[in-house]
Amino acid sequence: MAAITGTAALNEQLRSLCLGSFPCGTKGSRNKSSLESGKSLYSDTYWENEDPEEETLDMLQELLTCSRSPWGLEDSWSCEAQQLRQLAVQSPELITNQLIYSHFRSLRVVDKEVTSVDEQLLNFINLEELVLSANKITNASSSSLPQTLKVLELGSNQISTLKDLTVNPPPKLQHLGLAYNRIQHPSESKYFTEEFWPNLVSLDLSFNDLTDIFDLVPNLCSLQHLRILVLQGNPLTFIPAYRGFTIDSLPLLFALDDVPILPDERHQFSGLLNQKGALEKSAMVLVNIGKLRGIPNPTNFLEAQDPGEYPIITYNYYVSYEFIEQETSKETAVPIFSKTVKHPPGTLSSLLPQTPFHTGAYKTSEVPWLDVIDTGYNRKHEVRDLLALKSFLLSGMMVTVTEEKTYCWPVDHNKTAVPKSAKKGEKEKDKGRPSSKGSKAGTKTKNKKENLDEFQRDPPILKTLGFAHVNLDSLVSGEMSVSTICNLEMCSTEPEKQPIVIDKEGKKSKDRKKSGRESVDTHKNSASSAGKTKTKVTSEISPTEEQQVPPEPVPLTLEIQIQIIRLSSASEAQLKHGKLEGFIHKPECK
Repeated sequence: MAAITGTAALNEQLRSLCLGSFPCGTKGSRNKSSLESGKSLYSDTYWENEDPEEETLDMLQELLTCSRSPWGLEDSWSCEAQQLRQLAVQSPELITNQLIYSHFRSLRVVDKEVTSVDEQLLNFINLEELVLSANKITNASSSSLPQTLKVLELGSNQISTLKDLTVNPPPKLQHLGLAYNRIQHPSESKYFTEEFWPNLVSLDLSFNDLTDIFDLVPNLCSLQHLRILVLQGNPLTFIPAYRGFTIDSLPLLFALDDVPILPDERHQFSGLLNQKGALEKSAMVLVNIGKLRGIPNPTNFLEAQDPGEYPIITYNYYVSYEFIEQETSKETAVPIFSKTVKHPPGTLSSLLPQTPFHTGAYKTSEVPWLDVIDTGYNRKHEVRDLLALKSFLLSGMMVTVTEEKTYCWPVDHNKTAVPKSAKKGEKEKDKGRPSSKGSKAGTKTKNKKENLDEFQRDPPILKTLGFAHVNLDSLVSGEMSVSTICNLEMCSTEPEKQPIVIDKEGKKSKDRKKSGRESVDTHKNSASSAGKTKTKVTSEISPTEEQQVPPEPVPLTLEIQIQIIRLSSASEAQLKHGKLEGFIHKPECK
C-alpha cells in the first residue's frame, strides 16, 4: 500500500480486513469439522458441491476466532475490527460504507510503505486515533486529517517540516508523535505553540535534529496543557543546562524524557530561566582514561645486555583516541579528516541520519612499562556543532594503545656523530690498560645510561599493540555517561630487526655472540663424544621442566569513561557565570 488514497480502494481494503470476504449465512458443516481437525481452508474453496445443512450462528462466529480459519484475521490495526466482523455474521444486511467509516475510532497502519495521506481519511467522521508509524511519509497535511483526532502518531517517517500540518490542525489533538523524523531547522520551533495545538498534552519530538533549546522551549511555554515532553535524541540535549532550563521554563510539566519531574529537582533548577543569557550553548564532553593492563613486558623479548653496550633501548606506552574536532587549524600536525561510518541494520545508528564530521587524534602521556599503567588522563572537550557531535556519538570512538620504541646512542661531542665501530688503534691501546680503569669506564657508561638526556635518540618506532571501538549510542539516547572496560583487539606484527649492538670497546656484540655459540658447540661435541663410551645415559631433566607450558597471555584491557557534562543546579550556573572560559579546556590535537 503506497498511499492511503481512493474511496473505492480504501473501501475494498477495509471490507477485506474487517470481513475477510466472509460468506454470511454459509453452509458446510463438513468444512467446519475439517478446520477442527487441523486442515487449513481458503475462502474461495469453501463452497461445496453437496447441500449440507445450514450452519448455525454459533458455528459462523467460531470461524472468526479459529486460528486456522481463513476469516480468523489479525486485528491489531484497529480494536473495532473484531466487533465489525461479529456484526457481519449477526446482521450482514447492516454492513454499508457509511457504517464502516463511522464505526472506526482508531486506525493503525504501521510499516506498510505509505508515502502520503489524502483526503479520503476525512470519511472517518469519528476517528480519534491515527497511527502511521514506520512508513515513508515526507509531508503530512492537516487538510487530510479528520478534525476529531485526539492522537496522531507519525513517528519513524521522513518528515522535515510541519508547515502543511499546521494549516488547519485537529483542534482536539492531545498527543502528537513525531519521533525519528528529520525535523532540524530552527524555524520549525514556531509551529509548537498554542495557536496550532490548544489542547496538546503530550509531545514526542525525540530523535530528530533540533539544536536550539533556547528557541524551542519559549514556544512550548504557550502550551498550557502540556504535561509530557520527550526531546531525547536531539542534539540540543547535549547542552549542560538542557534539563534544568526546560524544567524551570515549563512549571506545569510532569515528565521530561520519560523521567518524572520531582519537586526537589524543580527546586534545584529554580531561577535558571533568568540566567538564559549566561548559559553555555556548547556541549561539554569529559573523557577519562584509567588503568591499562596486559601489555607484555618488553624485557622478556630482549637478550641480556652489558652496561657498556649500545644502543640503549627504551619503551614507552600511550593511549590515543579520536574525538570530534571543532575547527581545522593550519598549525595542527595531526591530520583531520571527514568521517562517515556504515552501521549494521537494526541499530540506533542505522536508523538515524548521519552528518559528516571531522575528528582529531588525542593521546595520553608516554609512560614506561608497568604491569598496570594508570594513565590518569582527563580532558574536557567543548563542542559547538551539536549536530556533528550527535553523528560522532552514533559512530562511536576508536581507542588505540601504542608502543614507542627508541634507540639511544652516546653523543660524540667532537664529531657530533656516533661511530659504528671503534678504531683499531684504540683497541690496541685499551689492551694494556689495567682492569680498574676498565671498571671506571664501565661506571661512567652506566651513569650515562641513567641520564638518557645526554644521549642521541633515533626517531621512535611506533607499534600498535591493540585497538577497540567504544559504543556511545546510549549518550544520544539520554544516558549521561558511558563507563566500560575495553577488551582491545591485539595487533599481530612481525618481529623487528635489531640494530648491531656495540660494546664499550668498539667490538660488535654479534662477533662475541658468535664466539659464544662456538664455545657452546664445542661443549656439545665433547659431551657427545663422551657419551659414546657409555652404554645408556639417563636424562636428568624432569618431564615437567622439559614440557613446561608457557603462561597464557593477559588480555589487553583499558578503563575508559565518556561523560556528557550537565548542570546540577541553578547555583552551579551562577558560580560558573563569568568564569566559563576557565572552566572549559579547549582541546588541542597532539
